[in-house]
Amino acid sequence: MSPLVCPWIDILEVSNMTGANIMKTLFSALLLSTVFLAGCSDSGSSTSSGGGTTSTIAAASSLSSAEIENLVFMREEEKLARDVYRTLFNRWNLSIFNNISGAEQTHMNTLAGMLATYGITDPITSDSTGSFNNPVLASLYDQLVARGNVSAAEAIQVGIFIEETDIADLQKAISVSTHDDLIRAYENLLQGSYNHLQSFTAQAG
Repeated sequence: MSPLVCPWIDILEVSNMTGANIMKTLFSALLLSTVFLAGCSDSGSSTSSGGGTTSTIAAASSLSSAEIENLVFMREEEKLARDVYRTLFNRWNLSIFNNISGAEQTHMNTLAGMLATYGITDPITSDSTGSFNNPVLASLYDQLVARGNVSAAEAIQVGIFIEETDIADLQKAISVSTHDDLIRAYENLLQGSYNHLQSFTAQAG
C-alpha cells in the first residue's frame, strides 16, 4: 500500500519545532492517513482476490490499532536516527555519530523482532540510507541532513533534536501499549535515547 503524502505538514518548519511538537505533528499525520485509508477500503480484514493476503491488522489481531501504528512508525523512526547519524558522521567525522548510529541499528533490530513476533509487515523495504516508506520521515531526513551539514555544531543540535523527538514518541507508544514484551522493548530503547541525548548535550557544551 502506498503511503499518503501529507500536504498539511510544513516540513520546512521542522527545524524550529520542539521534540514534543514534532511528535504531535507526525502522529496527527499518521492518524489522519489511517482514517483516510480505512474509509477507502471495502474491508480491513478481507482477503485479496489474487493472492489471499490478509491485512496487517488481521495478521496482528492481538495488538490494538494504536499499538500497530506506533510499532510500525517507531521502526522507521529508529532508521531515521541511524541514517542521519551515518550521514553526519561522513560529513564531520565526529565519533559520536558513528557510535550512536550503531546503537540505533540495535534499536532497529529490536523493533524488527517485535514486528516478526506479532506478524506485522516491516515498513522498511530498503535498508539504503535515506530510503523510507513513510513520506513524512523521508522529508524529515532531508531537512535534518541539510541542517546538520551547515556546521559541526549544528549537526550536534540535530542529534539533540532527534533524541528529544525519539523520547517523546517512545513515551507516547508506551502510554498506549498493553503488551509487556512491547513495553519492555520500548523502555529499553527509551533508556538508550536518554543516554544518547546526554552524550549530544555534553558534546554541545
